[in-house]
Amino acid sequence: QEPPEPVFGTPGKDAGWIPTPNGMVESMLRMARTGPDDVVADLGSGDGRIPILAAKMFGARGLGIEFNGDLVAYSKSVAQREGLADRVQFVQGDIFATDFSHATVVTLFMPPAFNLKVRPTLLGMKPGTRVVSFNFDMAEWAPDQTVYVDAQRGMLWRIPAQVAGTWTLRLEGAAAPHVLKLTQRFQQVQGELSIGSEPLRLWDLRYEVDRLRFAVLHQGRRVDFDARLRDGRLEGSLQGSGQPAQRWSATRSA
Repeated sequence: QEPPEPVFGTPGKDAGWIPTPNGMVESMLRMARTGPDDVVADLGSGDGRIPILAAKMFGARGLGIEFNGDLVAYSKSVAQREGLADRVQFVQGDIFATDFSHATVVTLFMPPAFNLKVRPTLLGMKPGTRVVSFNFDMAEWAPDQTVYVDAQRGMLWRIPAQVAGTWTLRLEGAAAPHVLKLTQRFQQVQGELSIGSEPLRLWDLRYEVDRLRFAVLHQGRRVDFDARLRDGRLEGSLQGSGQPAQRWSATRSA
């Protein structure tokens, strides 16, 4: 017996089913740069269209998590008809009791209260994981990018690595270390660099996933820093006005 066709508003645990328009699904997945190496997890997968489209159009693997058993059965039947059953999996269960930590792209069309509840789980995922949401945002966690389709909004966040703390910064060839202090709220980072007893404000500070860039004004000249966070260390280069590039690294002391 074929599973029943989904009905608009079919109830689930956290929300009723309302489909995301296919044009928005495609635009959000493109914004997330979805590709064959990705696992796309749709939280509250409804009729399964997002994992199926991710597999069909982008070659990704899909995971749909859905509380309603009829919707899960329908999604599986569509994946089977499309020849994608080997690339798309649908799980009946509670989103908060199902592991999707291996996903590289997470998709959402859930109410604001749900987004706030799931936000800590998302922020604990691997840095660089992309999260896309249709219509509803993450409160004070501002999106990195936004797309509009037919006057409706899709949003993208990239999970940032945690870079906050006090860092001991060492310049290549320099004997004395410096102190770099950083604070962080989501992907927004602020801080200062102390060279000796002189605290210097960080200018043009940008932080994207694990890449930190900033500038300081020291002894009348601008010095630009660029580094990546790798295995708990910041490593990169700096360039002063009219000076050759120099390597630097930093370890977190607090």
